[in-house]
Amino acid sequence: MLTVVLYMVGLLALGSIFTLAFALLAVLVASLAGCDSVKSRYWMNEGNKLYKGQKYPEAIAEYKKVLGLHPGDWPANYQIAVSYLAMYHPNSTHPKDLEYSQKAAEALEKLLKMKAPDGETLDKVRGFYVGLLQAANQTDKAVTFYEELVRENPKNALYAAQLAQLYAKKGDFPKALEYFTKRTEIEPSNKEALYTVGVVCWERSYRGGLLVSDEERRELIEKGMVALERAVKLDPDYFEALSYINLLHREKAKVLANAGDLEGAQVEIQKATEITKRAVEARKKQLAARPS
Repeated sequence: MLTVVLYMVGLLALGSIFTLAFALLAVLVASLAGCDSVKSRYWMNEGNKLYKGQKYPEAIAEYKKVLGLHPGDWPANYQIAVSYLAMYHPNSTHPKDLEYSQKAAEALEKLLKMKAPDGETLDKVRGFYVGLLQAANQTDKAVTFYEELVRENPKNALYAAQLAQLYAKKGDFPKALEYFTKRTEIEPSNKEALYTVGVVCWERSYRGGLLVSDEERRELIEKGMVALERAVKLDPDYFEALSYINLLHREKAKVLANAGDLEGAQVEIQKATEITKRAVEARKKQLAARPS
């Protein structure tokens, strides 16, 4: 019996030792974690001071120390990206600038795979990324990026508009018009979206020259006119939209004149004149409504 009691006491004593050991280990782990947190804050503060002083390579070195402990730290990853962006000279082909643009792109791509603090910050990072790609003459990559965004977010009018603008910068008019039009389908009551379609159609017709056939020009005029008239229906005093309706009537007059329909051309000129009068009145209302 005594032997059993002594055995039980021994087990209890051993358990106490294990408990104490685990407690000490927990304290040690917490202490180390706290130490890491202090280090991270120190390195971030030092990095931010260097960043403000435009000492970007030194700042990046401090931020990378943070990532050595916490690879997923959003602020440190963000600061590394913007530091490389700050060092990069757009459109430069200097080896250093090519290196900075590549490293900035990699840092931004990493951020885009992480959970952003909020939607506004995520949009900012996307803007940085696309702007960098364009500055580095990688517009095709920017287009691919936004095409994926549009596929994932088919009801997002902003993405459709941004993709349209990228295609416009590339000189791909059909694709630009496709996505400007998509924006109006997402936001049918957005008068500015409708106005944009009208302007783009006029630009293509007016500036396209011999690259635009009369058949395409007719289609452009019709599409642009429909969009602008919808915009004016939403806002009868929409001076800018009225101005482009006038211009499209004049484009149509040229097409008809080229086809030998001088009477039809004259009718279009008359319509343009009437619309111009409406535009002038709308402009007067706009100016009168402004605070003096």
